[in-house]
Amino acid sequence: MALNPKLQEFLRKQAESRLKKAVTEALSPEKKESFAMSVVLDEDQQHAVELAESGKSFCLIGKAGTGKTTSEREIMRVLLEKHKGKTHIFRIQGTTEKVESAAITVIAFTRVAAGNSKKAICKDPSLEILSPNITTAHNLLEFAPEFFWDEEKEKDTMRFVPKRDRSNPLTVKTICLEESSMIDLPLWEKLYDAMLSGTQCIFIGDINQLPPVFGPSILNYALTQLPIVELKTVYRQALESTILRNAHNILEGKPLEEAPDFKILEGGPVQKGQYSTMLSLAATIRLWYEKGTYDPDQDIILSPFNVKDLGTDSINSHIASIFNPDAIVHEIIAGIRKFYLAVGDKIMYKKQVGIVTGIAHNGLYSGKAAKSPSKVLSRFGKYHSAEELIDEDDDGLLSSFDTSLEQLSADELEELKHQASSIVEIQLETGENFRLSKAGDLSAANFSLAYALTVHKAQGCEWRHVVIVMHKDHSIMAFNELLYTAVTRASQKVTLVAKKFMLEKAIRTRRIKGSTLRDKIEFFNANMKLEGVNCQK
Repeated sequence: MALNPKLQEFLRKQAESRLKKAVTEALSPEKKESFAMSVVLDEDQQHAVELAESGKSFCLIGKAGTGKTTSEREIMRVLLEKHKGKTHIFRIQGTTEKVESAAITVIAFTRVAAGNSKKAICKDPSLEILSPNITTAHNLLEFAPEFFWDEEKEKDTMRFVPKRDRSNPLTVKTICLEESSMIDLPLWEKLYDAMLSGTQCIFIGDINQLPPVFGPSILNYALTQLPIVELKTVYRQALESTILRNAHNILEGKPLEEAPDFKILEGGPVQKGQYSTMLSLAATIRLWYEKGTYDPDQDIILSPFNVKDLGTDSINSHIASIFNPDAIVHEIIAGIRKFYLAVGDKIMYKKQVGIVTGIAHNGLYSGKAAKSPSKVLSRFGKYHSAEELIDEDDDGLLSSFDTSLEQLSADELEELKHQASSIVEIQLETGENFRLSKAGDLSAANFSLAYALTVHKAQGCEWRHVVIVMHKDHSIMAFNELLYTAVTRASQKVTLVAKKFMLEKAIRTRRIKGSTLRDKIEFFNANMKLEGVNCQK
């Protein structure tokens, strides 16, 4: 059977990526040396490198375009030499395999953010050996499923717990926390518990970005306890980009500049309702796609919300219909959730981007029957034809079982309750393959279409073209940190779908008060309970 064209393209890109990596690994020592020699650090960057070499824990912060990544590469190079001969056993992301590597690590909150960090750091060929060292905090701690007896529910329940703790500690000498503003206190406490005394912690971040969804970030606490290196120089090559100039305009309360790489689409003299704006957005994306100027693998739509007509759920359904129009659409029931999916769809699973490679009926499912899959089934659960298509052989009731419900044990019955109506096969950008059949695997928290994301989910990621939707109904989310974070996700182009009064409101409204580092630290001190939170061993 011929593969879906979208799927073929995805697999082709995977093969190209592997080839590119093989070529890079074959680079000569001369090329590696030339990369290192081309780097010139400013005074603040050099200070950061010296602190790293001294073994002290510290914070490295800076706005977009101030050279945090350049500093981080130089820090890695110094630490690699400093800790020569000292190693740690790392679990390879997404597998159970392990590898012994240098006793330094860079961690991020999400797999996407870790992947971006890996690309940026390993741009220096001499640092490619650190590839397994750049991972998520959860993978570093080797989170794994564990069953325990839930007294309240009176049954075995699964939870994820770290295998690395004080009884099985991390042997890394230095931990760099990339985008540390995203790391919340509960995760930090698990990291801290697993560290050996004297472990060096380097907190890297941008205090102007969004705070975590739940509670304060560990970066806020670190800024009140540790030495701080603030990168202040915005490099000329950065300011040549209208995107980065506007990022700084947002922080400084200045109007936005329009340019070929930064467009504002107001949508007419009066902002339309959400549904009308959604239809206009979908038509625009379709036009760009047909012209070859929009690629769902490189570009993204960001919205402040998940729900309503201009939330990510609705946008994803409309956009999936554009990029995968002739596919067979499946209705999938996963617990209380009902959604529509097709082979070839771009998805996000546990904060990692991938593609759907197969969808099949789950014979263990015992719930309400789902609609029959069809090319005329819309992403909103309605058939395009007047007559609904019904598969008479699919009654949704354990049809593949040759036993009766009475013969099943209590544990088997409990297992059935957690099944989804379909088995969804996916392949992630890493090449990992998964078969998802449980309602928990397909919950909104773990699984979604990925043509549109919330700004919170987009932190730590980068795309070529970022389309940012900010409707008047999003007024409650129109604040400086959100707009700045959204704009800085783009590498080549930003399109803002918003009225200018909404953008002006966002620019002048701050969640984190103050314009200087001192102001923000005072704000953190006034709004946090500092007792019992330590940022160094």
